[in-house]
Amino acid sequence: MKRISSCFLLVTILGILAACSNVQRQSVEANPYDGRVLSIGIIGESPKILEEQVTFLKIQFSDLEKEAFNSQYDAIFITKDNLFEAAQGKYASIYKESKIPLFFIQTEKSYVPFTEEDLSYEEAEDISDQTYATGIMYRDNKLKYWGYGLYNDIKNQENIKDVYSRIFETISQNKMPK
Repeated sequence: MKRISSCFLLVTILGILAACSNVQRQSVEANPYDGRVLSIGIIGESPKILEEQVTFLKIQFSDLEKEAFNSQYDAIFITKDNLFEAAQGKYASIYKESKIPLFFIQTEKSYVPFTEEDLSYEEAEDISDQTYATGIMYRDNKLKYWGYGLYNDIKNQENIKDVYSRIFETISQNKMPK
């Protein structure tokens, strides 16, 4: 009888250990961007980030119509509340001519409505690719784009900060010489 109880206890403990090992981690330990100072124009609210060497400067869509934005900022971020306006056809040519990357935060449409002049945000198909942010940049008339997903597709502050740290690294790597 003691032997059966001991076996049952052992099986129970092993079962609990196996179940615990399959628990999905909720957050990733972010590697903060540690590169050069970045100045980012943002249409919308500035996010909470880990980095001190990254500065967000609030801008308007009208600022994108000025050629100077390419030399004033290292990148442009457009947040979720502004994606419908960002997809207006008149901006597609501005994005195409931009010398810096543009990032669309929390878009569910990928980059397509921002690159097609005749496609509104509402008309674009939802893309279920699990990206939190999508970036675009044209080089030599060819579209380069990036997608950044959340760790285990879990939306929390740690995972969001990790996405931004990875975006900052991409910005630094794609800096065009002035």
